[in-house]
Amino acid sequence: MFTKFYVDLKKFIKKNYRVLVYLLFVLLLFLTIFPRSVEILNQNPVFGFDQGRDYLAAKNIVVNHHLTLIGPELGSGSAGISGLFQGPFYYYFLALAFLLLNGNPIGGVYLMWILSVFAILFIYYFGKKLFNFNSAILAAFLLAISPHFIAQARFAWAPYPATIFVLLSFYFTYFIFEKNSLKIFLAAFFAGFVYNFEFAVAFPLSLGLVFYALYIFREEIKNYFYLILGFLIAFSPMLLFEFRHGFLGLRNSALYLIGNKAGLLHHHSTHSFFMDHLQSFILNTQNVFPTDSLMIGVILVLTIIGVSLYYLNTDSDQKLKRFLLYLLFLIPVYFVVFSFLRNTIWNYYLTAIDLAYILLLVYIFYRSNKDKNRTIFSFALIMVIILTVSGLFNSIKITLNDYGDYGGTAKLKGKEAALDYIFRDAGGKAFGLLVFTPPVYTYPYDYLAWWYGERKYHYIPYQKEQGVFYLLIEPDSSKPWSYKGWLQTVVKYGNVAWTKIMYNGFIIQKRVLNEKV
Repeated sequence: MFTKFYVDLKKFIKKNYRVLVYLLFVLLLFLTIFPRSVEILNQNPVFGFDQGRDYLAAKNIVVNHHLTLIGPELGSGSAGISGLFQGPFYYYFLALAFLLLNGNPIGGVYLMWILSVFAILFIYYFGKKLFNFNSAILAAFLLAISPHFIAQARFAWAPYPATIFVLLSFYFTYFIFEKNSLKIFLAAFFAGFVYNFEFAVAFPLSLGLVFYALYIFREEIKNYFYLILGFLIAFSPMLLFEFRHGFLGLRNSALYLIGNKAGLLHHHSTHSFFMDHLQSFILNTQNVFPTDSLMIGVILVLTIIGVSLYYLNTDSDQKLKRFLLYLLFLIPVYFVVFSFLRNTIWNYYLTAIDLAYILLLVYIFYRSNKDKNRTIFSFALIMVIILTVSGLFNSIKITLNDYGDYGGTAKLKGKEAALDYIFRDAGGKAFGLLVFTPPVYTYPYDYLAWWYGERKYHYIPYQKEQGVFYLLIEPDSSKPWSYKGWLQTVVKYGNVAWTKIMYNGFIIQKRVLNEKV
């Protein structure tokens, strides 16, 4: 069956090659641009806790000229390691978007879109270096339809720019077999540079590169100098910050690891942590490939690993073989490193693993075609076609649904509508604004009160219970009553003039202090 399918397919491709290439290019362009452009088209991105905090940091850089050596704290302060921070360059990237679009929060989405599209172009270029033109197109296709990498283009978030820098590290890691000093340096630099976006991606990626370098370099000491130099420069903001603050983050990391052992003993055994982390790795298969079936995702990943090992065992291209073994090696490295974490393994921690899966699947496609292994090639091609159709369907469905999604209190337009209502009611008079939001910290509202209020209404509300002031309440969907405690314990003054529940979910209350209502 596979033999006839393979022969007929070859004839069909040869006969219609130019038409097929044109159609593939159009389809790739569609899959790259269409699902990634929703928030750019409707100008309504998510603007929550992280986006507000990060835009305030960008404002601090651009407006207040306050440079920084650190980014947000790991896990936004909930990772369990206090005093350890992501790198600062995400803030500087966001500051550039801030500068170009005059502080408009949509600027961060444009930045993410550009980085996401550039990653697809780069994996195509890298695929040509690793394999050939057809395989490069396939690599770009798989990245274009991956749910994880589509999400990275749709709203500004610190972990999302990591993809292009992981690919750059992979690219130069592929060439360190040549033992070129510049490429060794750049492989280490980009692996470390990822910490500016997500430390949980950068650390195991860097550790995996160190082990791989030990295997490649052996006793050639001079090559380690360029490797170490790359890491030192990439992590230099963190090292400078740690030096200035008595190595606070490193000391807290050591305490976390010591406490981890105690915690594991206290919570029965390592079994629960192992199973929780294993489940995260398994569930991630649906994140990288567009399939609604967890079973298909698991089978696909296990097939990728198994068939890759089978082919690499006989591959005569030592440079390619060693690089792909490095990609496979990253999977257990990430798992072992994360075994020390007591918190959840989020899917964006596994960005490098997702990219490894894509490149390994492309390798299977490339090798099976090169070796004329009709069974494996046919199976790989059928799987790619299924994934492409699934990705195309999901892209259209999700895009059409999300384009009209107003977003309630989570997205930009909902927040702007609430502020519009307050500013218009104030009628140009001075007023204050106090905000309740489930994350407690009011970063997105602080930023929008400054940016939106200043640019549209030429006024920034004060944050006091004084004169006329408004309460802007974002109810917690899981605990819709929780804001009542805030009203009883935090906001103690002022006569209530009126209370309005808006169509987007916000509750607005007007109060007047020392005046008649």
